Amino acid sequence: MMSVEVLRTENLKSYYILDIFGKKKVIKAVEDVSISIKENEIYGIAGESGCGKSTLLKAMFAAVEPPQRIIGGKVIYRDNGKEYDVYHISEEERKKFRWHFISYVPQGSMSVLNPVMKIKEIFKDFIETHTKGKTKEEIYEIAESHIRDLGLPSGILDAYPHQLSGGMRQRITIALATVLSPKVVIADEPTTALDVVTQRGVIQLLKDIQALKRNTIIIVTHDMGVHANMADRIAIMYAGRIIEEASTEEIFENPLHPYTRYLIYSIPKFGDKKKRESAPGAPPSLSNPPSGCSFHPRCPFAFEKCREEVPPLKEYKVGHKVACWRVEEGENATA
Repeated sequence: MMSVEVLRTENLKSYYILDIFGKKKVIKAVEDVSISIKENEIYGIAGESGCGKSTLLKAMFAAVEPPQRIIGGKVIYRDNGKEYDVYHISEEERKKFRWHFISYVPQGSMSVLNPVMKIKEIFKDFIETHTKGKTKEEIYEIAESHIRDLGLPSGILDAYPHQLSGGMRQRITIALATVLSPKVVIADEPTTALDVVTQRGVIQLLKDIQALKRNTIIIVTHDMGVHANMADRIAIMYAGRIIEEASTEEIFENPLHPYTRYLIYSIPKFGDKKKRESAPGAPPSLSNPPSGCSFHPRCPFAFEKCREEVPPLKEYKVGHKVACWRVEEGENATA
């Protein structure tokens, strides 16, 4: 059911090139990332804050702006049997592809919603920008029909953003991003700063959209609980690299990379009063990452090879990839 590839990256590198008091500083936010995402799946990307998740999303959406730059690699989309490398097509083609083929739900609804416009006018501006030949009445009908399909009250179209709760504004942002039925929806921390009840509503809305539209959703969040409730597959990101990828069930039941194990085993569980242990130390600086495996300074199982060589992301068993020398050499220990 999820065998057709809709997006892939090949050895993607995206850095921030900063000029600080005349000195050049390079932040290696995305380093050699190769992933393949299928049609009709929810693909989660997890990891600590600052590991490069949002930068990866912007690179996949072709929304790279200075000081971010694509240093190498490709982002390729498949549409109707044809492949498009988004960094090797014209700007006009890129604009057409954006919002029709792929849409983006950013962190924070107020970066999208104009505070002095009613919600229906925001929908009108958005639809007019990306379609032609529709009357105002037709556009309002499209917006109202979409809102109704998603189970949201149609009356909110006459509201201003400040009249809505944070959770409802986030739902409106998601509705806006999906009104033109894109094949791929990228959601960057869609539940940030929301209470757990509201988070559940936002998660359910995304799942309903995916079930209704049969599209692909790529969701980034550091909250493993959100991934457990949403994702079909999860990629674990650390210091700009993907270090593990597997089905959600496999990631939670059989995490292989020590960092992934710390992520999973630090999650509180009902009735379990044991002390939860998180990864020791702090994430490395992306401007000066350690040699070899970036996790080795924090890893209790690191040995000499970990400090000298970067482990490749390899398939350990069908559908389960990991970048760890311990797994590669059959010496994986229990975290």
